[in-house]
Amino acid sequence: MKKIGLILLSFVLILFSCDHDKEIRHLLNSRIPNEIIDGAYKAGETADEQYVPLLLKNAADGREGSSLHFALLTVYSVKMFALERILHVSPPHPFWKIKTPPDSVNIKFYSALWQKTSRRK
Repeated sequence: MKKIGLILLSFVLILFSCDHDKEIRHLLNSRIPNEIIDGAYKAGETADEQYVPLLLKNAADGREGSSLHFALLTVYSVKMFALERILHVSPPHPFWKIKTPPDSVNIKFYSALWQKTSRRK
């Protein structure tokens, strides 16, 4: 009986993780700033490197969130936050101040770091 319970629990967890992954990918590929911000935040929470290419895509997006939950956050700043959490390296310039404009140095830094990291694998 315990074995069946463990198998069911494993199955449910696998289904949940697959749905969670699809949700994050959908949000990161959205055109709506609130959805992109939500997806970037969730990607950072997972600390999973599979999301790095999606986070680097259009990383210079300076649009702000319009909901109360994402007020004053830009797509750029949340993507930088997620990349910092996933890659465990801070970018050269600060990005977490309110309404920080996109910084090409930080974007190039993470792009180069990701190229080096992904080549080793």
